[in-house]
Amino acid sequence: MNIIGVNTGHDGGCALSVNGKIKVAISEERLTRKKCAHGWLNSLFYCLDNSSLTLKDIDLVVFSSYGTLLPKDYDGGLSKFGYPKKKCISVDHHLSHACTAFLTSPHKKSLIFVYDSSGNNSDTESFYIGESNKIRKIGGNPINDPFKGIVRAYEAFTSYFGWNSDEAGKTMGLASYGNRLKFEKYPIYSQTKDGWYYNNLEDLYADGVEKLLKKYKINNYKKYSKNSMEYIDLAAWIQYEFERAVLGTINKLYETTGIDTLCISGGGALNSVCNGMILDKTKIKNLFIFPASSDKGQCIGNALYGHYIHNKRKRQDYIWKSDYTGKNYNSTSTLKSISPESKAFRENVISGASRYKFKVMKNTTKEVAKLIADGKIIGWFQEGSELGPRALGHRSIICDPRRAEMKDILNERVKHREGFRPFAPSILLEKSKEYFNLETPSPFMLLAVNVNEDKCKIIPAVTHVDNTARVQTVTKEDNGIYFDLINEFYKITNVPVILNTSFNLAGEPIVETPKDAMKCFLKTEMDYLVIDNLLIQKI
Repeated sequence: MNIIGVNTGHDGGCALSVNGKIKVAISEERLTRKKCAHGWLNSLFYCLDNSSLTLKDIDLVVFSSYGTLLPKDYDGGLSKFGYPKKKCISVDHHLSHACTAFLTSPHKKSLIFVYDSSGNNSDTESFYIGESNKIRKIGGNPINDPFKGIVRAYEAFTSYFGWNSDEAGKTMGLASYGNRLKFEKYPIYSQTKDGWYYNNLEDLYADGVEKLLKKYKINNYKKYSKNSMEYIDLAAWIQYEFERAVLGTINKLYETTGIDTLCISGGGALNSVCNGMILDKTKIKNLFIFPASSDKGQCIGNALYGHYIHNKRKRQDYIWKSDYTGKNYNSTSTLKSISPESKAFRENVISGASRYKFKVMKNTTKEVAKLIADGKIIGWFQEGSELGPRALGHRSIICDPRRAEMKDILNERVKHREGFRPFAPSILLEKSKEYFNLETPSPFMLLAVNVNEDKCKIIPAVTHVDNTARVQTVTKEDNGIYFDLINEFYKITNVPVILNTSFNLAGEPIVETPKDAMKCFLKTEMDYLVIDNLLIQKI
């Protein structure tokens, strides 16, 4: 059975499920090059083109969106393409998140915690129990007010600092510089009589924070400062309070159900610092977090809802060991799209492009590992792209984590972003405990944990100011050539870690095509670009 899942809102996109397994998925932003883009038609045809299917071959299309629940007969305009409305259904936004979290997990029974800015109607938090191919809702936002959700407060502080509400990762990175207990006596979140959490803001976004600070007589801050470092204590405050609310909610769910296995999804699940505390500070023993846990993952949840719940198919084994859902670009089309001899390239890639040369490598991982060990910064482009917001070794910028100066070089001359932003380590799974306080695999870079004290000086470029790191563990089975690269670097340096950040500039989506990669490469001070076995160097 062929099923298409579609998210119609921001972070729009499509996924194709064939007999209950995702064959291809993409976010619209990767194709339009507009971050958090609405829409899904480009994504739909991307999925069809890369599966040799047409709309006539699709048995069901499942839609979701945030805000108002879509009508049951919603077809998104597909009837204009001759697709029958009777084959279109819609699903609740938070149920879609729950399907994304649970139906991709290895767990047969689990608690499911969904938390984001808004779902359909008043949902900001929703609680479920998943078992086999069934998901049952057991609760949610206790005061039925979409403005009082846990994530809403974090978005409000992010907005107060002068960023878009979807740039919460900046707030999380900034928080590590501040005193998280400076405002401890002033709660951002309170609890209902039943023990559930809600925020104390009286208004949305920056205005809500402004009123809260006035209420608590915290008068030393003004919104939208150009100096982000002025906000370090406020960022630490909201991070601390966010953790208190999230961990408290999870403990309350355990107390209510007795279930110690948890799947989480929604935009709040991208807070890797909080995620890293769940196994230590709650009763949860088994944890799964879907890598595209924000609305980018809705298309996956929708497609799997259609197969396993709507069509009542038997649950399969664990289906999400890697996040590589994009298409592969074959070598012939790659050479055509990036060749400086191509008129299309000269006209469309970049005006007045720098001169550069190609080399076909005989041993890609060995040669690139040597370049990294020599201090070079590499744009690394391999196979299908990652669906989620974290680059996991297919669309990455990589370099040597042993060089402390790399953090500032990358932020200033390559990523073009704030200097306080941290970078992540990718490490061979079997070596992860030697370097990090990590008792479980972290394949999707969603857990921030402490760097072991004796390793902080060895990998300073990926050790944040608070001695933590957002870790990606890498295996040969799930990561292929990326594992081989890190292993070659380990042979050269005796350090099984490389620095990994997403292949994009600040404010842009991660690159999707070879042409996107070339554009980004030519706009930065990266030393080399590697596409498959091609080594590209500016001259």
